[in-house]
Amino acid sequence: MEKITFRTKDGVLIAGNYYNPQKEHSPVFLLLHMMPATKESWNTFALRLEAQGFACLAIDLRGHGESIDKNGKRIDYKEFRDAEHRDSMNDIESAKEFLARQKDVDISRFAVAGASIGANLALWQASMDKDVRLLVLLSAGLNYREIETSELASKYSGPVYILAGEGDTYAATSSRQLYDIFPGDKRLNIINGKLHGTNMFDVMPELIDELLEWIVQILLP
Repeated sequence: MEKITFRTKDGVLIAGNYYNPQKEHSPVFLLLHMMPATKESWNTFALRLEAQGFACLAIDLRGHGESIDKNGKRIDYKEFRDAEHRDSMNDIESAKEFLARQKDVDISRFAVAGASIGANLALWQASMDKDVRLLVLLSAGLNYREIETSELASKYSGPVYILAGEGDTYAATSSRQLYDIFPGDKRLNIINGKLHGTNMFDVMPELIDELLEWIVQILLP
């Protein structure tokens, strides 16, 4: 794993953990964390992806972790208005640009996984990016910080895997409604308990096994 940084078009220095591909033309995952969390919340999943032959980038979204510099001024997500959370789309745009420059990465096999607000951001990207071949949503919401997903879901026709905890009521309800909207290949897994986002992977790592089997069938034919 390599620590990397890049700057967005609006001046935020984004920190990331980049897992290099082991062979040419590797598919690549971008991992977007929940709030409050950091890129390290994806460590277990990222290592499993790397072992399967994927390139992988987990970033600290603006105002989180090590991504706290904007044009020399310190920023903190706790002080953000909703519009500033939505500006995290600039982080995703620059992350994709970073990945597209990397040797042995096949950006036409681009996958995005997100947790909680990161899931909503991931879906937003997928709704307008033809390179997104696969989408993973952990504890997505119909509306987090004014990032509304029902209309976005209708615009993405690729494969999507949706995971939420039954006791995490808002995420479970939102996930079921989004599942009904997605027009393409889709999977819905509602587990017992109240676990949210990547906490599901930390407590129930066996969930990763099922998810990886599905991912590999699609992106590593």
